[in-house]
Amino acid sequence: MAVNFKYFIKESASSMRRNMALTVAAVMVTSLSLIILGGVSMFVHTGNGLAADMKERVDEIRVFLNEDITVEERESLERFISNMDEVKSAKYISKEEAIEEFRKMYEDQQGMLDEIEGNPFPAEFKVQMIDPKYNTTVAKRLEGRPEVSTDENGKKEIKNPRDVVNKVLRWTGAIQKGGIVIVIAFGIVAIALVSITIRMAIYSRRKEIGVMKLVGATNWFIRWPFIFEGVVEGFMGAIVAIIAAMLINSWIISRIESAAENVNLVGGGYVALLSVLLLFIGIFIGAIGSALALRRYIEV
Repeated sequence: MAVNFKYFIKESASSMRRNMALTVAAVMVTSLSLIILGGVSMFVHTGNGLAADMKERVDEIRVFLNEDITVEERESLERFISNMDEVKSAKYISKEEAIEEFRKMYEDQQGMLDEIEGNPFPAEFKVQMIDPKYNTTVAKRLEGRPEVSTDENGKKEIKNPRDVVNKVLRWTGAIQKGGIVIVIAFGIVAIALVSITIRMAIYSRRKEIGVMKLVGATNWFIRWPFIFEGVVEGFMGAIVAIIAAMLINSWIISRIESAAENVNLVGGGYVALLSVLLLFIGIFIGAIGSALALRRYIEV
């Protein structure tokens, strides 16, 4: 059996060398489909994790005030906010305090700070809730207050992080749906290319296969080298995709985690599980491509 196994591998390698262009194309398309699958999976996982983390921490809304607001109006609004049962605290930030906060936040980007003329920052209230679920309720109540500023579209300028959470989830859903369609399309192309590669290998060895059948070789003895060839192409594509997934995690996901205050969105366990999944899918693509070619071009 060991001799046969070595023979199958040798024949597969020889066939892949003879059809190098098609082999490379099959590996590239397989890897591309798996890279997209891995990337989509990681970004969806990251988006869901980011949204879940934000849901736990977004217990504060920011309410921006009119430029010409008077002290009496500000105090009236502050009483209105503080009297709500859902509100834990309301902190007033003046225009001067707002620009000072901004300067401290971006003190290492002096060029950008130098471009700021005057003080474009409005005064605001930072309203903290006793529970994040009340963000939207309180924000809607404040939309009716005249002290709250409006943007150029007439919309009240109230920043509710819950809106950001919903936007993240919408984008995550869109990436997931679009990614699945693209992955399926590339997966079909990859299977087709593997199948074409195997067909070319069968055609180039048609006389040899005929002789083998005449001397009594079984169908499975003839098939195994071609099956190995498809599996190896799928395996190689999966390895490329796994490397790409690790690079995506290292270069992109880690930066998102850092921006989200070092939240661990994609752990090593998830990357390992995804790598195993990509490996199995790559081998599956290669095996299916081989099976389709063998079913049609080698009689059972």
